[in-house]
Amino acid sequence: DAVRNEKIKIVPERFEKTYFNWLENIKDWCISRQLWWGHRIPVWYCDDGHMTVTREDPTQCATCGSKNIRQDDDVLDTWFSSGLWPFSTLGWPGQTPDLTYFYPTSYMETGYDILFFWVARMI
Repeated sequence: DAVRNEKIKIVPERFEKTYFNWLENIKDWCISRQLWWGHRIPVWYCDDGHMTVTREDPTQCATCGSKNIRQDDDVLDTWFSSGLWPFSTLGWPGQTPDLTYFYPTSYMETGYDILFFWVARMI
């Protein structure tokens, strides 16, 4: 673990306890939300009950070939998509000058209350 090995330092140090307590007692987390905005879940369903998971919008079911498919209505939880922040702002997947310079970051200022919601997901 990067925090235990001191590759990542949490300041003030007392918040390491908060970080480790959450990770060591982690519970399942529903990653979907029923909202009209956000990153849509990349799963499509056909009438036969098959699921197609893909990065691109499919034109048919990957299992049976049905063209009658619909994308899952839910979106990803905001903390899930927040972990994409450095990639979405620095030009990834290209090896841009900003990505090379800023990622991985050497310093991040944030609130203790989101150590486990956001920061832990980016580590």
